[in-house]
Amino acid sequence: MNLINYWPQSEYVTQCIRTEAEELAEHVLLAVHEPMQLLRIGAGVDQLCDEKNLLDHFLSIERPVPIIGRSGVGKSHLIRWMDAKLKLHSDYHSWHVVRIPKNASLRQVLELLLAGLEGEEFEQARSRISTVGEQLKTEAVADLLLTFMSQQLNKLHQDAAQMMAYYREHPESQVTLSDAEKQRLRDIQTYTLPGRGLSELITDSNFKKNLLNPEHCIYQFASRLTHGATDHELIRNDYQIKDGDLDFSFNLDDLSLSARQCVSTTQLNTNQVAREGAARVLNEVLGESTRTVFGYLFQFNGGGFQDLFKEVRRSLKKQNRTLVVLVEDMAAISAIEDVLIDSLLEESLRDGKQELCTLRSAIAVTDGYQGYLRRQDTIKTRAQYEWHIREHGQDRELTLERIIDFCGRYLNAARYGSEVLKSSWRVRESDSWPPVWSDSDDDGDDLKAFGYASSGIPLFPFNRNAIEALADNFCRKGDEELKFNPRQVLNEILLRTLSDYREACLLKAFPPADFAGIRVKTGLSGALQKLEKPERCKTVAAIWGYDSRSVEDLQSKMDGRVASVFGLDGLAALLKDRVSVYVAPPSRGMVSETSSRYEKSGALKGVSLEQVDADQEKLQLLEESVTLWFQRKKKLGQTEARILRAGLLWIYEQYAHFDWMGIREKLSLKSGAFVLIDLPYAESNVTGSKISFCLEKDFKIPKKSEFLQGVALALLRYDFYNPKFNGAIEWGYPNGFEDFLLYQSFAASWVPDVLQTLTVEARQILPSLLGKQLHSAITLGLLADSNNDRQRLNELLRTSEEVRAFEIPAIVPELRQAREQVLTAWNDQREDWLKLVSANDHGVDGDLALNAFKNAKTYQNPQIAKLSSLINQSLRSSISVVEVLDGCTRQDVFCSLLDEMADLVRDISDGGEHYPVNPGFPSAKKMRASLVDLKGSENWRVVKDLLAVREEMDVVRHLQRVNQIDGQRLEQVVEVLTNWKFFYSYVLPRLESENKKSGGDILKQSQDSVTRLLDEMTETVTDLWEESHECA
Repeated sequence: MNLINYWPQSEYVTQCIRTEAEELAEHVLLAVHEPMQLLRIGAGVDQLCDEKNLLDHFLSIERPVPIIGRSGVGKSHLIRWMDAKLKLHSDYHSWHVVRIPKNASLRQVLELLLAGLEGEEFEQARSRISTVGEQLKTEAVADLLLTFMSQQLNKLHQDAAQMMAYYREHPESQVTLSDAEKQRLRDIQTYTLPGRGLSELITDSNFKKNLLNPEHCIYQFASRLTHGATDHELIRNDYQIKDGDLDFSFNLDDLSLSARQCVSTTQLNTNQVAREGAARVLNEVLGESTRTVFGYLFQFNGGGFQDLFKEVRRSLKKQNRTLVVLVEDMAAISAIEDVLIDSLLEESLRDGKQELCTLRSAIAVTDGYQGYLRRQDTIKTRAQYEWHIREHGQDRELTLERIIDFCGRYLNAARYGSEVLKSSWRVRESDSWPPVWSDSDDDGDDLKAFGYASSGIPLFPFNRNAIEALADNFCRKGDEELKFNPRQVLNEILLRTLSDYREACLLKAFPPADFAGIRVKTGLSGALQKLEKPERCKTVAAIWGYDSRSVEDLQSKMDGRVASVFGLDGLAALLKDRVSVYVAPPSRGMVSETSSRYEKSGALKGVSLEQVDADQEKLQLLEESVTLWFQRKKKLGQTEARILRAGLLWIYEQYAHFDWMGIREKLSLKSGAFVLIDLPYAESNVTGSKISFCLEKDFKIPKKSEFLQGVALALLRYDFYNPKFNGAIEWGYPNGFEDFLLYQSFAASWVPDVLQTLTVEARQILPSLLGKQLHSAITLGLLADSNNDRQRLNELLRTSEEVRAFEIPAIVPELRQAREQVLTAWNDQREDWLKLVSANDHGVDGDLALNAFKNAKTYQNPQIAKLSSLINQSLRSSISVVEVLDGCTRQDVFCSLLDEMADLVRDISDGGEHYPVNPGFPSAKKMRASLVDLKGSENWRVVKDLLAVREEMDVVRHLQRVNQIDGQRLEQVVEVLTNWKFFYSYVLPRLESENKKSGGDILKQSQDSVTRLLDEMTETVTDLWEESHECA
């Protein structure tokens, strides 16, 4: 047989599957009606009831019966069902039934109320309604609505002022005020100030332009009064003013003075909280203003709506008829809700005499509707009960069964089409209408493979699993329980599937890959990847084999003939060993099957079957958490995230070879006990993690997401069998080999990326590390003989031992201490940067190191300049001593000068009278010998370099010069010249004194010698000064 006949034709889908009850023909509505579950709330204990209980209560009470439910649960449908049932009642001929659709305009509401009523007063009312209705323009009504809102705001201010005055006089009464009421009074006080409040703002000619925009709430509200509303508009709008409706994206100078004062005083243009408060106040007056508009527009013979309603009831009383009012949505009668409710509550008896007809009424109310909440206590008290439509609170299986039966009813009706249903309704012979549709051919095994609803209706092209999969994904949020929301079921299950894919099914191309965005479980994905058309196979397995985690699991949940009907012969062959025919929902338990499979395979020897079943349940929870994580429905839990990070760290530790990247040491992925690996959309990510398991965008790429999902599950399963990755049984567990292949494949791509990322990250500090050692080299003066960066880098490659081997004594203690400090840290500094560019002791990535070195030269170290300054201070005494030789430009001059100094010592000594005799001062012989000993080239270089240091301003060159001076030789030079300086200062005044006394040859000879020596020294200083400037 050809199953395509069980797929409703497109025109029948359009006729019979509608999301709004009022769009369905009455016979279709009865054909698809799914019995509702109601909760009766009133005095005493709340009670679960059915539709018959509701109908019986409705027919027994003359009070408006409130039917309450969330949007989409079927309130309008229930009202229409009541209307249809009343038509079957034996007393229907004596009832005047008025059903007000939820998308009706104000004019339509009034016309429906008066339909079929005869009499002059009703003709006049209809004429008035027609005349006013034809003249109503949405723009004019919206403008009128703003005018009345302005008046209501002023009245609201007065009422609030009186209330606040009362509470000031009676402070003890303030304790009875709720927080919400206190906030309300504050809002009114803030936004309704006379002369500069919202009243002035909303009637300002420029600001009003925005409010009268067709997209604005005020205009939409007026449009509903004048023309009604489409289903799309009802879903989109809740007809409440929001803070976003108060738009100030224009020049405020265009507003009137009072309007500008309102904006500036309340900060409406800058403060969202202020706009929210203003919206609350406007909504408070919106309803009353709407009712004022209605009273202004519609007057009936000098009276109002209540008077007209009484006339209707008096007229029907004369005819001995009952008035029945059914309101599909209370919001549809917002303009007359108060007067209508007052009318519905009015007793038919007065002073024991019935003056008005009997009245039955029911009003559907969306949960939380403010118009109802204002009158809730009155309505509930008079009506005795509220009837709430239940969408959840049942056992999951019962809710799912309701959804399946609901789908079955619509499928059955759509297979007939509206016209056939209408014909069969007229000639129905039993309550079991409509009968189950069937093809003219006998039902075959293919149809049975898709299963049936509890009513016996074939579910093709769905099966129970498919309906459950779509319901779980679209009829609940996150961890919430499954809900029965008819509108969602119609849109997301039936229309999503039936509207566009009939021809595709005929061509065996249904379902397409990734249909409905539902993904197959990770454990099953790998096996299906090998099949022909793998992506479609995965989609069928994910939906028609919902929640299957393995091939064996899929075999137990989905008949292979389902795959065959969809043109997936490879998948059908995979499932042929385990054929199941669905008549009832499949058992969700898998314990015995799992246990027997493990027992047969011999896996996990020594483990009890009870433990295997418990383990399997835990593994399924792990798989569920990973699946929800990748579907972005739930964050990966803290425990699973910790295990996954540990697994990724384990992979890294096993496969990371940094020598391939030219790095000596393995870089750590831990900070204390924390693993620095980021898991997108997971708990407990550590701030500052540089490595990710994957990118967030990878979740949206099907193939990549599927692979990563398998890797995550493989690592979690491995840890389950090998706690803390201890390798207890390695990969020797069920499906371990597949996990191992995923693990290997992932490691082959992920680890190199990690190495690259960590290497780049680690080498970002390479210039600063090189900079530290560069500054150490400057302190040691190592770069004096280097002409380019490559030579300078080679200096940094020397070890501290090699540097010390060529070290000469420091000239001052500060330099000695600085040298020791940098040499102590030298090898560590060298190793810090060298390990980032060299995998061993034999080679360096020269280009990388040189590029980093160029950047390192830009780093500044203030300690270098400080050290240079300290050395200069310490050298001042030595320089002042050596300056006695200032003027020597060549070594021969230097030596000649020393000879003359030695001769002078000799001459003074030979005289015997003027040589210093201070204790500790060297003898003339030793003095002469020490002066002669200074004539060596090494000492000349010390003197020359020290004198040059005085003029060096560049810090780097200054440190290079002081490091080239032998401190030990400098000490010797300073000692000798210090003695000479003392000798000179001691001898000269004595010679001058003796010269004055005797004028002898000795004095003349000594003066000539001293004069000659001083002239030569002056000449030497001049030459040395010129030479030093040429060097600079």
